[in-house]
Amino acid sequence: MADGLEIIVSETTQKSANAIKRPYKLVEIIKETPNVKTLRFKSEFGEKMDFKPGQFVQIGYSSDGSKIDAQRPYSIGSAPCSDFLDFYIEMIGGKLTSVLDKANAGDIYNISVPNGKNFEYAPSQNKKSLFIAAATGIAPFISMLRYIEKNRIEEDVIVLYSVRTKADIIRASELEEFNKKGIAKIIITLTRPAESPDWTGETERIDVAKIEKYVPDVKERVAYLCGSNQFNSTMTELLKSCGVPADKDHIKHDVWGGH
Repeated sequence: MADGLEIIVSETTQKSANAIKRPYKLVEIIKETPNVKTLRFKSEFGEKMDFKPGQFVQIGYSSDGSKIDAQRPYSIGSAPCSDFLDFYIEMIGGKLTSVLDKANAGDIYNISVPNGKNFEYAPSQNKKSLFIAAATGIAPFISMLRYIEKNRIEEDVIVLYSVRTKADIIRASELEEFNKKGIAKIIITLTRPAESPDWTGETERIDVAKIEKYVPDVKERVAYLCGSNQFNSTMTELLKSCGVPADKDHIKHDVWGGH
């Protein structure tokens, strides 16, 4: 392929997200929190991946350049058609994360075309959305917020983000900028506030009281949930108790490792 040729890879031009993988170079590693790293990749062929914010890809590793030794789905944190792909990955000591935790800039990985149609972000009819995340579940929402800002989309967005401690907030500075710029109203709550004595924001888990306080018009919003199975189930029940219908038009789910 000729140098300098820009290729846009779109999900609509591919038949299978899992069957087609392309080589991507790891170009930057950023330690976000004590357990989470941002891994930034660029295509070896200068491709810019087109996808819908909220989608995920399969990241695969091959030790010998042929068969895939390990692969796992990760939500994309960057905006569509960016020069790079960002992923916020908790190093949990799994088969792939054990490799990623020791990765170096310049390493090559295989990345599939995007998938995950059910969690795609689209401006709502009421132009009101609610993003609810726990820990690394913030990843697809950062992609959505970057997309909203880049395209100057007029959408009233509220983000409820639950983490254990202040040190566990992923992309803290960027989230603060989104808040300052009015891209979204972002509320972060700590479930272990005793470990962050300088924290002055919300504490304890997301509950009905927090939803009523920060999202009084919750029934008018499309809710997107991203976290563990238990987290998503709990948030769904909270939203239902607030009068939100539990159907795919009102509550959209993305579950860690559930792709």
